[in-house]
Amino acid sequence: MKAKLLALASLASLFFLNGCNCIGDKDTILARIDKEKVYQEDYQLLLKNEGFPKEDKGKFLYDNLYSRAALVSRAVSEYPELEQEWESAYKDLKPRILTMVYQRFYVMECLKYDDETLRQHYDMNRALFDSDSTAGFYSVRGSVAESYYVSKNQEKWQAYLAENLSKGSKDTLVLQKRFVGEYREYLRDSISTLVKENKNIVVHEIPKPEPRAYYDNHKDSFMTVPGYELYHIQGTNKDSLASLFETTPSLDVFKLKAAAVSQNALTSKDSGYVGVVKQDYAMPYDIGMVPNLSEELKDHEVGYVTPALQDNKGLFHVFYLASRVPSTLKPFDRVQAGIEAGIKSGELFEVDSSFVLISQNGKPLLTEKDLLRFNEEYARTRLNKFSHDRMVRMWTEFFAYEDLAEKDRLNHSWESRAIARDTRWDYIIKNYSQKAGNALSESDIPENLYKYEYYTGYRLMTFGKSLEQSIPETYSRIRSEYNKNWIGRRSAEAYEAATVHIYNMDTPEYKPEMVADVLLKKADSLFKANNRSAAIETYRKLQMAFADVDSLLEKATYEMALAQSENEDFKQAEAGYYAFYSIWPESPNAEKAMFSRGFILNENLGMNTRAQVVLEEFLQKYPNSELKESAQWLVDNIKSNGKLADDLMKKIEAEE
Repeated sequence: MKAKLLALASLASLFFLNGCNCIGDKDTILARIDKEKVYQEDYQLLLKNEGFPKEDKGKFLYDNLYSRAALVSRAVSEYPELEQEWESAYKDLKPRILTMVYQRFYVMECLKYDDETLRQHYDMNRALFDSDSTAGFYSVRGSVAESYYVSKNQEKWQAYLAENLSKGSKDTLVLQKRFVGEYREYLRDSISTLVKENKNIVVHEIPKPEPRAYYDNHKDSFMTVPGYELYHIQGTNKDSLASLFETTPSLDVFKLKAAAVSQNALTSKDSGYVGVVKQDYAMPYDIGMVPNLSEELKDHEVGYVTPALQDNKGLFHVFYLASRVPSTLKPFDRVQAGIEAGIKSGELFEVDSSFVLISQNGKPLLTEKDLLRFNEEYARTRLNKFSHDRMVRMWTEFFAYEDLAEKDRLNHSWESRAIARDTRWDYIIKNYSQKAGNALSESDIPENLYKYEYYTGYRLMTFGKSLEQSIPETYSRIRSEYNKNWIGRRSAEAYEAATVHIYNMDTPEYKPEMVADVLLKKADSLFKANNRSAAIETYRKLQMAFADVDSLLEKATYEMALAQSENEDFKQAEAGYYAFYSIWPESPNAEKAMFSRGFILNENLGMNTRAQVVLEEFLQKYPNSELKESAQWLVDNIKSNGKLADDLMKKIEAEE
């Protein structure tokens, strides 16, 4: 059970916090969640990035700070090595953090004035600046810097104002913004030049590889594509092809059958011979691509006969594997010209892992090994000479800006601390998700969630595919949504279990929503209040966050289909009902789901043929159902082309 502690003993520090709105002092703590601390400066950075919250402030703090702190605390508790991994990662990320601090805050916002100078100007001219009572000076610091620059450059400003007023410009505030904007551009350009001309930081030219050495070191890149020697029989009917052979035939028997029945005139005259074809390449004789052929052949020996496979034109084929053609190394003289051209263009290059790419005063700052590690962990860019050079230039700027930032002691600023904490949380949460098996692979997502996506996508996304065939595409489509809700659930669980000290007593504590009973209660309440769209969204969250709890997934699926039907989202509701009774056929609600699907197909979507099939299946499966007469009437009405409904309406009108 979580202990909720309002730290009354911290009233003195609260007075200090709310009285002067300082940022960066160690006493300005908003909350402590287990061993993680959330500072006022974290909130200030959030405001600068996201703007002032339009929602409840307690929810804003929880969603963006408190929940993340709780999850980080749990992550480090479960995987202590994450802290050491972060310390190593921070060495990579520190130059980028200080580059951001220098460029965004020190130059673009503060115009290179220090906080003490700007704060004095702010305190002396508070009437000039609108500010939120909880943010104070830092919420308007950019405007303070602009005002201070104008005050210190009155002569230039007056000359600029007079010149532009004489040209017809009348809005003084717009002109002042433009005046300061031109100074910002000057600062940006001059500092960019300074960074590029930093003589202490040296970029070392990478030697070009020798073609033969490149070939010897990258032989895997110069292998031929493996292939097969194939025969085939082509037809338009899958079942007919599948029944050609009761047992696996010999090649001679297969050739006789191909010559007799194959519908491909170009190969049947040669006993179905296709020839040697490359793996995953289009085949000759108007066969083209057969998408599943390589997968089908990969684990079988010579003499194997495939089941009927469909090509990309809709025709079917049975293939006989006559032999395999292994991959072989292309000789150097065959690829030499291409290697030389690739080296010249920069597409092919090679750098020893110990090569020093960037140094400062003779000390290595970045080696090829460092760059490759950074690319693998963060950028994940396909490296050719062009992208490699671009990354080296980027790192050169990072090191130069880090140098400038440290000279101005910006590495001790509140911004650098807040960004470092924010980056640490992101890093630990991301790596915790991976260590905890969150959607790292297809097998991490519960099977019944795949089934739900499969059945609800039967019209388009999974049309013509088996459940197994649809999984890779489904995984790619829902992975991000699943991951987001997984983190939301784990964050809520971590927060509920944590020891939480809330120091900011002006803001009521927000209770996490991503808890099963809370989500379910909210969704049901929204549905009853006829806020159906919001109810559907909440049921979807429940599906994603608690897909591993089958009873919750079952309930959310059924209730969401009901809400979709009430909301007149009939296509989604019909598919949702289909998914429900297909996944949980023994559920007490399966009967109602099947009937509801048949009704919607007939009444709302006008898909009568499909509706008849569903309703007749319903009558067969539930012969004693209370809905039997309604289902039978719907079937009879469909068979009469709507005559029963017309007659009923006429009877009702006559009685009225």
